[in-house]
Amino acid sequence: MKLLQLLLIGCVLATPLASFSQDDDEAPLIPQEDFDDLLMWMVDGKYEKVLYKAIRYTEDDDTSKEPVPYVFMSMAFFKISESDDADLLEKYTNGLKNALKYASKFVKKDKQKMYVGEYTNYFNDLRRATMNQSEVYVDDEKYTKAKSYYKYMYSLDQEDPGAWLMYGTVLWRTKAKRDAQESWTKARVLLEEFEGRGLEEVQIDLLKYGVIYTVEMLVAEGNRTAARDWLNLTDALFSDDREVQAVRRSIGG
Repeated sequence: MKLLQLLLIGCVLATPLASFSQDDDEAPLIPQEDFDDLLMWMVDGKYEKVLYKAIRYTEDDDTSKEPVPYVFMSMAFFKISESDDADLLEKYTNGLKNALKYASKFVKKDKQKMYVGEYTNYFNDLRRATMNQSEVYVDDEKYTKAKSYYKYMYSLDQEDPGAWLMYGTVLWRTKAKRDAQESWTKARVLLEEFEGRGLEEVQIDLLKYGVIYTVEMLVAEGNRTAARDWLNLTDALFSDDREVQAVRRSIGG
């Protein structure tokens, strides 16, 4: 079976998906069999059916606060964005962005973090795709587009320093320097407090990319002091990384 299929089935086995009302004697707000349908349609690649069913719950006043339908919406859009079906891609032109939108809503709805931990592998795949797309926009100097993707990334995890760092950096590129400084401050506080502990591998990769890109940008602007500051803040993570240390040597330590 494909990796996503295994992950989805693992989620079901690990935790019940149905969302129940506060009174255990009341019927569940969303029947378990509906979640079972969503799961099987994901496994079978019937992503449009997932969207049609899940969106009913996200738009219904009685069930709109239930988290899990949002993650199914996100996963369906994500798989569509990776599809080689030209008709499907034409119909759903913003698959990745919609996947991020519903993933961020899922995180927001899951206030007690009852479910989010079960979707770590999926979130990491989503982060990797988002990171790759954002880099394309940055390379093409389409900073406004890149900004929206980095904003989604920190909305998935408010303690992601790389997302805050790059959000600040693309804001800096668009001359929104006050907002950039605020975002950089959030990244700096997280790095000072946690030194990168607890980050997923893809988040570390994003942080590394962010540090190198931001340092080189600041050096090009003549601000070596600020550049060294970012290198020092992340030294606990990248002291043995050849690329980061090569950047450090290039600016004289």
